[in-house]
Amino acid sequence: MQKRKKDPHVQITERENPASAALDTKSIPEILRIINREDQKVAPAVARAIPQISRAVEIIAPALAQGGRLVYLGAGTSGRLGVLDAAECVPTFGTDQVIGVLAGGLRAMFRPVEGAEDDPKLAASDLKRIKFSKRDVLVGVSASGRTPYTLGGLRYARQLRARTIALTCNPDAPMNRVADVSIALVVGPEVIAGSTRMKAGTAQKLALNMLSTATMVRLGKVFSNWMVHMRLNNAKLRKRAESILMKAARVSAAQASRTIQEADGKLPVAALMLVKSVSKREALRLIRSGVNVAALLREARAGLND
Repeated sequence: MQKRKKDPHVQITERENPASAALDTKSIPEILRIINREDQKVAPAVARAIPQISRAVEIIAPALAQGGRLVYLGAGTSGRLGVLDAAECVPTFGTDQVIGVLAGGLRAMFRPVEGAEDDPKLAASDLKRIKFSKRDVLVGVSASGRTPYTLGGLRYARQLRARTIALTCNPDAPMNRVADVSIALVVGPEVIAGSTRMKAGTAQKLALNMLSTATMVRLGKVFSNWMVHMRLNNAKLRKRAESILMKAARVSAAQASRTIQEADGKLPVAALMLVKSVSKREALRLIRSGVNVAALLREARAGLND
């Protein structure tokens, strides 16, 4: 059987995958095994991009420390993944400094908005709406790396002299040439040709997790592996916060619960009150001064061991 040649003019994310040829003739277990085998290529592809992801974090963390924001921009699946990661940063890290901008706006989260991704000027308008500035960092997310909306946003950010990062699944993408850092997650063609909600989407989700999580760790939002800045919006999170304080400050459940109440439900305040033995007022002052809370907690806890 003659092997089909790859068309050099067809980008990786649009190519046909020989591993899934005649997929419609397969049994359900066979279909699932094919998908699973392809999915196993995702984590290694992300691992190969760790040097570029690291460079991106080295840009993002200082920008946020100086009051800037991390802004994800994209269309379709890529844009929705950016919005999802930004939304999760609010309860997990207690921060509003991560923002997701999606072509077509909020309604595009649930239904496609025709033509939105084809308008590069729309991206500039959306960035102006959130008052994007050179203090912020823009991460353009696009599997193909050639979405006009996302390209337009990156070019607008560069005009403002803001730092830019391209997150794609195509090493030859135009986006890579207009960004300070290019993260190319080469996962190969999809099981269903062009359906980048599959491997490409999974790879992008992993990379976004890494960007935001490593940044927040660097900013002191995580002490050891505990979410010491999470927002206590429900009973489950309050219980988790009590458990964190019990381990971090070596106090009883009752004392942890009482201190959380005294701190008006603000976990970093309660943590500083217990570990540093300071008043609520002093804990609030320290946090407002922009200190690295995790570093303070580590220093104070080391003193407890002396």
